[in-house]
Amino acid sequence: MTASVILFSRVAPERVADFLAWEVEIEAAEQAFAGFVGHRVERPAAPGSDEWTIIIAFDTEEHLEAWLGSGERRALLARAQEFNRDLRVERTSYGFGFWSQDATRSAPGRHRVFKENLIVLAVLYPVVFLWGYAVGTPLFSNALAWPWWAVLFVGNLASTQLLGWWLVPWAMRAAGRWLAPRPGWAAELLGYGILAALCAAFMALYAWLIAATGIV
Repeated sequence: MTASVILFSRVAPERVADFLAWEVEIEAAEQAFAGFVGHRVERPAAPGSDEWTIIIAFDTEEHLEAWLGSGERRALLARAQEFNRDLRVERTSYGFGFWSQDATRSAPGRHRVFKENLIVLAVLYPVVFLWGYAVGTPLFSNALAWPWWAVLFVGNLASTQLLGWWLVPWAMRAAGRWLAPRPGWAAELLGYGILAALCAAFMALYAWLIAATGIV
């Protein structure tokens, strides 16, 4: 689970571009702090509203507090006081987080979402397979004779909880350098290479297990 805060800021329509540029600066500063997980900006949900939502997540409360109390953050807030006059802050926590496009990014944001989706795939595939191989088929399908739709639901329930609370946040932190806006060509290639190797290794292992045991 991540340690998170939600901030609500009122932004005049004519200052939206300035606000988004300022948020990009803040995220860049956050990435330099230990434990950074993600920063997401969401546009006003209600028509006519000027209240924006900003979600900031770190891996632990200690790392989150380090950012919130930092001189870097105070300096950034002081530079754009008009965006923080009515700022509201709420504590929260997230399981799945920061997969979707946020309002501060255009093409680079879509690239990051593509990377995040690949990370989720690399984590999801072994969890789903191992659950079905070790638990779903032998226990629920064979021993308990549950119908397939019920076995599928329990498997999805277990896998989403495992991914949302622990595995995906851990994987996102581990791939933090690769997910950065400009990681460099070497880091880009290394990240894609590691993911491709992991997926290939998982598929080879599972093909061997199925052939050896006949359990699907």
